[in-house]
Amino acid sequence: MSDLLSASSLLLAIAAILFSLWYPDIIKALDEKDTGFAENNVGPRSRVTSVILSKALPVAIVSLSVALIFLPDAIKITLESVAAYQKNGYLTIDNYDAVRTAYCFVTVLAVVLTIYMWVLVGELIKLRHKLGKGEKS
Repeated sequence: MSDLLSASSLLLAIAAILFSLWYPDIIKALDEKDTGFAENNVGPRSRVTSVILSKALPVAIVSLSVALIFLPDAIKITLESVAAYQKNGYLTIDNYDAVRTAYCFVTVLAVVLTIYMWVLVGELIKLRHKLGKGEKS
C-alpha cells in the first residue's frame, strides 16, 4: 500500500505542478474579450485555442488519468472501511491505517483537480466558440 500511495502522490504532484505553472495562462485566456466582430477576435481566439491545447487540456487529461487509475482502489478501501465501521462501530479505530487513509485523500484531491480542470476546459471552449462568432462586417 505504501508503494501505491507513493505512486499516486507522485503523479498527483506532477499534475499539481503543471496546474500551478499554467494556471495564470489559463486565467489570462479566460479574460480575453469578445469585440463583437469575428475578424477582430482572430488573435484572442488563437490565444485561447493555444491555451486549451497546450496547457488546460494536458493538465485535465493528466489529472483525469491519475484519478481513474487510483479511484477503484480508493473506492474499495472506502467500502471496506464503511463495512468495518458498520460491523464494529467505533472499535474500528483499532485497525486505523493512516497510509490507506492518505491514499484515499490523495485520490480525492486528484478527483477535485480533475473536476476543476474540466470545468476550466469547458469555459475555455465556450469562450473560443464565442470568439469565433460575431457580426460580419
